[in-house]
Amino acid sequence: MYYLGEKYELIKATIKKYNLKNMISYLCKVADVSRSGYYKYFLVENEKLRNFKEKQDLLAKENVLKAFNYKGRKKGARQIKMVLKDKFNIIYNLKRIRRIMNKYDIICPFRRANPYRRMMKATKEHTIVPNLLNREFKQGIPGKVLLTDITYLRYKNGKKAYLSTIKDSSTNEILAHYVSDNLRLNIVLNTLKKLTLNKTLKLHSEAILHSDQGVTIRALNFKV
Repeated sequence: MYYLGEKYELIKATIKKYNLKNMISYLCKVADVSRSGYYKYFLVENEKLRNFKEKQDLLAKENVLKAFNYKGRKKGARQIKMVLKDKFNIIYNLKRIRRIMNKYDIICPFRRANPYRRMMKATKEHTIVPNLLNREFKQGIPGKVLLTDITYLRYKNGKKAYLSTIKDSSTNEILAHYVSDNLRLNIVLNTLKKLTLNKTLKLHSEAILHSDQGVTIRALNFKV
């Protein structure tokens, strides 16, 4: 003996298996159930399913937002996936994360393209220069081999500052430094200016300023 709900499920399974979409009325009659009852049953079941899925999405939204705002820095779907796994032990695939972000308007701000990278691409100023040092940084001669680099400094509310330094590779002394809130060319120019204004500093006649040829450094094409 079948319960009413079981009869409805059996009718639906039969229709799906044999592609009998136009025989709902006939199958309801054979099963001794009403056609309206059949439709009402699945209307209620679909509503229950929708409610269940909505609850699941709301829970996923809370988890995605936790990762999205983790440490005060907004993130894209890939970073959210990693943070959920590494920090909250939650596994979501990218498709689900992106669907939740779209559904609830969780928007990651796009990173602005570096204007100097575009500039170098347009002017072809990204040619690799000769490696004069060949990684012989420690030559034991103060003021000859200078190293320059830019470091990212994070502070409150996910903000960034940029520290540009010039270091003597032999003495490890910081000869000049400059802090900026952006990566414009003047961060390097101002660091060099501070270096040249240091009257107590004596550079070697064959001094070399070495960098990793990062985008901001490459755009200058300068010599010490």
